[in-house]
Amino acid sequence: YDFIGRGEAFKKGTAYMSVWMYVIRELEDAIDDCNVECNIDNCNEDAVHAWDEGVAFYTGSEEEKDGSGSGALLYSLADKRCANFKTCGPEGDSVSGTSNINIKIFSEFAAGQMNLNLGNCDAARVNKDRISELMGVPLVQGVLRYAHKIDSLADNSEKSKAEGAVFAAAILPRLHACSPDDAATVYENMKVGATSTSLPAVKSAFEANYACMGIFCDAVGELYNTDTGSYYANVPACNDAIFSEPNFLAGYMPDTDVLDHSAIDGDQLAIESALSTGDFGQAKSVYEDGGFSKSYAQVTVSPALSKTLS
Repeated sequence: YDFIGRGEAFKKGTAYMSVWMYVIRELEDAIDDCNVECNIDNCNEDAVHAWDEGVAFYTGSEEEKDGSGSGALLYSLADKRCANFKTCGPEGDSVSGTSNINIKIFSEFAAGQMNLNLGNCDAARVNKDRISELMGVPLVQGVLRYAHKIDSLADNSEKSKAEGAVFAAAILPRLHACSPDDAATVYENMKVGATSTSLPAVKSAFEANYACMGIFCDAVGELYNTDTGSYYANVPACNDAIFSEPNFLAGYMPDTDVLDHSAIDGDQLAIESALSTGDFGQAKSVYEDGGFSKSYAQVTVSPALSKTLS
């Protein structure tokens, strides 16, 4: 790179790689300092202070007290990218206002602070882990934005290539932890000196790992053209597997298989349907034997029983 490319790498790298990691470091420090046996006021003051430092590094001083300012760190990045993907606002369906990612992250910040004050250290780690996942969304958006500029819009400027390379470098470790092969695909397409860039290849590599990365299509959104007020027609629609998976529950992704458990609402609806026609026998049958969910629980005993039970 010449001056322009090196400048972009320097500017984006300090904010979106160095500061990004330091936010996580402060949140981890807070959990390390958390004392589950606190029973006096301010016992976890050091932990809460470290957590507050993490929020300060994420936000900066230029965002004003209500977040309406214009900073240069991760809070600002999320607000910029949400306009490019129409994921701003409380519902994540606007091109203006606070990023939906920032809204979700600050909800986790507040919950984590409360948990540290109460000595709920394990719960605070859950908040930290979710914050880390959500913080990855603007980085993915950054990679996709510049892959689109380079590939679809034929923007071969040093500025766009450098920005894309830095965004990729920032998120590649998380992607590599899920799939080294898909990370290699993104790297080859976005690295410094890449001879070509394929938006479909980059996009598919990310989307195949959204579930593993703790994010999903609705959070990332689709590339949006604010000049025309429509999504870019030449960008393939997001296709992550988790929204088609039956065990994805209203935005919650279980770590275990609870498909049969969630199907109990099918039983409830069947019971209500039977009762609406006065068919108490059918309602009782569904209640006792199930219709959509299992009517029994399978238990594995370890070590195995020495005798057969009847």
